[in-house]
Amino acid sequence: MPHVKPFLPETSLARILPAARHRYQGDRFSFRESGSPDQPALVLLHGIGAHAAYYRWALDEFSASHRVIAWNAPGYWLTDALAQPTPTAADYAQAVADFLDALGLERVVLGGNSFGSAVAQAFAIHYPQRVSQLVLTGTGVGQKALTAERRQAFEARIARVRQGSYQYGDAGVDAMVAASASPAVREALVEMARGIQPEGLLQATAFRLSDFFSPDHAQALTMPVLMLQGSEDRVNPRKDNCDLLLPRLPNGRLEILPEVGHLPEVEAPAVYAHWVRAFLRQAPS
Repeated sequence: MPHVKPFLPETSLARILPAARHRYQGDRFSFRESGSPDQPALVLLHGIGAHAAYYRWALDEFSASHRVIAWNAPGYWLTDALAQPTPTAADYAQAVADFLDALGLERVVLGGNSFGSAVAQAFAIHYPQRVSQLVLTGTGVGQKALTAERRQAFEARIARVRQGSYQYGDAGVDAMVAASASPAVREALVEMARGIQPEGLLQATAFRLSDFFSPDHAQALTMPVLMLQGSEDRVNPRKDNCDLLLPRLPNGRLEILPEVGHLPEVEAPAVYAHWVRAFLRQAPS
């Protein structure tokens, strides 16, 4: 990862369309974007402890070939929260649909990290015709039954964010990144986590603790799917996630990234860009 961060586009706003307004506590989506509006759209969905700035390197890397759009999920940054306090996979799938509608986008390449990967899968399951290609990192497939350990891990996050966003960010990122991650990477991630809005994280946590389990719906994911898995991802281990989903994908591919943890887009942006660029050059089936 370079020590100098690429330029980060300003936050943009979009009005939630009137027909969707009842699903939100306000009327506003927020996002960051780069590239020309005339180029194919690449829409990126951040993880539970992040926001659109997480995709700073992707916004820079792909702007020559794509209109790159990094959303802020409901309740994150300046995006208004969902009206439903405990949203489901269907609620988040609808939120992505509402976001695309607000931007006038019908069909996109969709990417997501961790929580964002689960939201991306939910959207692609509910709206497969609107996704040409799907890119997942730190892939989370959910669970049929919630373990006590998983609940405790999310409840610890909830407790931290309720004490404040600095408290949340200052808890550190050791579990999120590979052992070899540089101090610059760790500093960037701590800084980003301090921008979390508690309401967004609380709603996202409710979804991640639900019984959504994407392999049970993988027959809907007929578009080309690329999963990039860090070899040191301890948050969403391969055996509990990618390895359960891959055999059920009609057109799936898994690439293992050595010495990378849960956050490839920040830990190894050049490696992430290499694999995604090669994947995007393939014509969707």
